[in-house]
Amino acid sequence: MFIFFCNKCFWSKTAENSSKFYFSNCGHVFCQSCTPTGLCHICKAPYVARTIDANMTKSMAVYFESTVNAFRRFQKIVQFQIMQDSLNAHYYVNCLPLQIKAAQKKLKGMLRIDAHLDEKLAHETTRIEKLKAYLAYNKRSLHERHQRPTRGRSATSSAYSRVSSQNSRPETPTISTLSDVTMSSANCTKSTNLSDQSDSFLDHVRNDFTI
Repeated sequence: MFIFFCNKCFWSKTAENSSKFYFSNCGHVFCQSCTPTGLCHICKAPYVARTIDANMTKSMAVYFESTVNAFRRFQKIVQFQIMQDSLNAHYYVNCLPLQIKAAQKKLKGMLRIDAHLDEKLAHETTRIEKLKAYLAYNKRSLHERHQRPTRGRSATSSAYSRVSSQNSRPETPTISTLSDVTMSSANCTKSTNLSDQSDSFLDHVRNDFTI
């Protein structure tokens, strides 16, 4: 520890000297006997002091540290900070450019993927529009097909009703039907057994009753 003394009587702090020493805010040291009551004896500043002992704060204890120890500690601090700065410089000089190149390469790949996706999106959009148009066309065609059978069924039903009415009317007899009826009635009245007659006689009878 740094050997300090009173800045007024210059009595040093030793093992034999049990007197208390005080360290003021203005940086002066006074023993218990020379402690100022109002102003510092040296600089005449308002005297505010703390006791120099083992319980003093760390910020106060550094003033009483050995210069050799302080230099060694400072040297370690300097070496540590220089090493950190060199590692930082090595990263920015050697490592960072490689990372930048890798990032640029990755960015180019992402841009190509983005362009491909944009092209695919445009293609799919066009295809969807065509499908929409195709569906709309099919919907219109299906609607027209539903409309046409209705008119066809009404026309068919009317035609069917006309045919039914015509079929329900009494049929006008034709010449062939009248001749057949006349022949059958004549055959029944003239003879009950024409099958026993000859073919010439049957032909003669049919000729007689043909209109």
